[in-house]
Amino acid sequence: MSDVGGGLGGVRSVRVYGGMSAEERHRNRRTRLIEAAMELIGTHGVAAATVTAVCAESGVTSRYFYQHFPDRDALLRAVYQQLYATFQEVIVDAIPDAGAPPEVLAYAPIRGLVSMINNDPRLGRILFVESATEPLLRELRSDMMTGFTDLVLREARLHLDIADSAVGVAHLASTLGVGGLFEVLRRWLDGELEFTTDELVQHCAGFLGSLGSYVLLQNAVESATTKAKPQS
Repeated sequence: MSDVGGGLGGVRSVRVYGGMSAEERHRNRRTRLIEAAMELIGTHGVAAATVTAVCAESGVTSRYFYQHFPDRDALLRAVYQQLYATFQEVIVDAIPDAGAPPEVLAYAPIRGLVSMINNDPRLGRILFVESATEPLLRELRSDMMTGFTDLVLREARLHLDIADSAVGVAHLASTLGVGGLFEVLRRWLDGELEFTTDELVQHCAGFLGSLGSYVLLQNAVESATTKAKPQS
């Protein structure tokens, strides 16, 4: 243990144990609890993710569990928040520069998302299987889909020339695209859709690109309608 600046010039004492400060240990315990919950849910199902089991898996005592989460539901919310943040980072980082057509714009983010889910079976189980088993998880999955829809709409408006008048249609397209993609991934992971990863990514990018092209078509329709209006 060491004390840094203890009592000197009013500097707060920082106690260090095992090479980590109290704040670092606090963050580390929280991370371990979330990772343990993801492991249990993704391999054994959400019913296995009890407070006792999560504490045993993480090596964190129940005393510290309740310092981070008031109950199991709060932990499950944190798991889904972590999943969303991870997926968001993968998707945003994969988006190409502005100027690409919609199908090209969609390809790299879908490739990143599909590869991530395909390479870690826990993610698919958490998102598409366990999310139907409890009311809270259904709510969290719905919230995640809403978040993805908003993300797609925001990025589309940043990278595509979507007229203000077409934003409503763009939101509709984002909702359709995200909902359809989630269902496609669920069926693909269940073995109902016989496509390779490359084929699946290519087709899904094409479908979402078609939605983007339809939205952009609204720009032309709006422009033509405006020009056709008689001058007063």
